[in-house]
Amino acid sequence: MTGRYQTLLVEIRDQILYVTLNRPEKRNALNDIMVKELNEVFTEFKDDNRISGSCLTGAGKVFCAGADLAYLQMLLSKSDEQNLNDSFQLRDMLLSIYRFPRPTLALVNGPAVAGGCGLMSVCDTAVAVDSSVLGYPEVKIGFVASIVSVFLVELVGMAMARYLLLTGELIPAAEAARMGLIYKSLNTDQFSQFPEVYFSNIKRNSPQAVVQTKQLFTTYLNKDLDKILEDVCRFNARSRKTEDFKEGILSFLDKRKPEWNLQ
Repeated sequence: MTGRYQTLLVEIRDQILYVTLNRPEKRNALNDIMVKELNEVFTEFKDDNRISGSCLTGAGKVFCAGADLAYLQMLLSKSDEQNLNDSFQLRDMLLSIYRFPRPTLALVNGPAVAGGCGLMSVCDTAVAVDSSVLGYPEVKIGFVASIVSVFLVELVGMAMARYLLLTGELIPAAEAARMGLIYKSLNTDQFSQFPEVYFSNIKRNSPQAVVQTKQLFTTYLNKDLDKILEDVCRFNARSRKTEDFKEGILSFLDKRKPEWNLQ
C-alpha cells in the first residue's frame, strides 16, 4: 500500500489506519503532492469498515515543519485563479481528515509548525512528545494563516487563537496542553504507548455510536463550516498578492530579515 505514495507511508494494522508523513529529509514539509496524497488517503478509506480509527504522525524527529521551501517559491508565480485553486485543495485535504468518520489521532513526534499545526488541529485528539514545540508563525514571513485558523478557533477559542496567530509564537508542548491545543504532553515512554491505549478505548465502544458522535461534531454542530471555509479560501488567495507576502517569502528563502512595507 505504501508504494503508491511519494510522500506518505500508509498501512492498516490492528484495524487502525496509520498515515506517516514521509519526507524526513525536508522535515516532513507540506508540498502540493503531500496535500494531494493526504486527501486521497483519507477519502479512499473513509468507508472502509475494517478501520476503527486513524493515526497521523511524522517520520524522523519532526511532525511537520509547514510548507516546503520550493512550494513557497512556487506560490510567488501563481495567478489569482491558481492561488484560489491551491487554497481549495488545502481546504479539501484538511476536511478529508476533519470529517473522517472514525476517530483520528495526531501523534506529534516533534515540532509542528504552521501547516503542520493545521494538520494536527483537524484530528479528533492530539498528543505531543514533551520536547515538541508548536505554533503558527506565518505572520513572521508575511503569511496569513487563514484556512487553519477556522479549526484553531474551534480548539482553543478566539482569545487564544488571536494570541497564537498574531504573535506567531512557538510554544512548548506542555503549554499547548494547558491551552487546549493538544490533549496531553507526554514523555517518550508514554508517547509511544499512547496509540495502543487510545485505540483500545475506542474499540471497546459501539462502532455506530462512535461514528454518529463524530457526525454530531463535524456536521450538526458546525453547519456553517463549508460557507466559512469557502470565504476564507478566497481571502487566503487574495492575501497571497500583498507586497509583504512576496517580501516574506523572498527573505525567508534568502535567510535574511524581512523589510516590511510600513504604509
